[in-house]
Amino acid sequence: MPISVKCKLLLYADDSALIVSGSDPQAIASLLSKELESCRKWLMDNKLSLHLGKTESILFGPKKKLNKVESFEVKCGNETIKHVKSVKYLGLQIDNDLSGKSIVNEIIKKANSRLKFLYRCREMLNFESRKTLCSALIQCHFDYSCSSWYPGIGKGLQDKLQVMQNKIIRFILNLDNRAHIGNKELAKTGFLKVPGRVKQLKLGHVIKIRNKTSPYYMSANFQNLNESEDRIVTRSKVSNFYKPRVCTNTFVYSAIMTGITYQLR
Repeated sequence: MPISVKCKLLLYADDSALIVSGSDPQAIASLLSKELESCRKWLMDNKLSLHLGKTESILFGPKKKLNKVESFEVKCGNETIKHVKSVKYLGLQIDNDLSGKSIVNEIIKKANSRLKFLYRCREMLNFESRKTLCSALIQCHFDYSCSSWYPGIGKGLQDKLQVMQNKIIRFILNLDNRAHIGNKELAKTGFLKVPGRVKQLKLGHVIKIRNKTSPYYMSANFQNLNESEDRIVTRSKVSNFYKPRVCTNTFVYSAIMTGITYQLR
């Protein structure tokens, strides 16, 4: 597919995305329109078609800068692509300000609906059945891709997720809806608090990346210190990952810091 070097094409199963970065929204929209038209022509030449009805455009950025953008129009031919403030990609509802609010609200909505269903059936369930069903039907939504979005959400959203998890533990232990959930209750169910669970999964990714058993797209930004030619001699082990100068709430930075903390312990 004819994509310029200024544009990045992401393909996964039947989902595809064109990504362009820049400081001028109008320049981004113009380049996206050009790339989208190029993709449409390529598909037509290969006897395929582009479903413009399912195609959406979204502009990511900080809230202050997004509020200053008056218009953002991406076109393909004579048709204007629908512009949205939130888009669903690979099962996650991503906001244009990357706040994670839609992701958390979607998880809580799914968790509440499934928990209500389980409460209606609780008389037929014992402890092991309740724990297994909660892990299979609810906990999986907490775990899905949490390493990527959890470090970037605010304290308020993190608290909402913890409150939801406490409801799940009360159901598993058959406790009153106002019962306190502490370390003792967590130990009985074998659950970790939400931040601890995220760190556990993140550390699992780091171990796979270190052992070179992870997919390439996960390990592309992880570089060992002994692989850097201009490395300054330090007391750090050469097998440690190089700490990049990126935002601290990204998966790359937080995963490397999680691995370093685990080694120190």
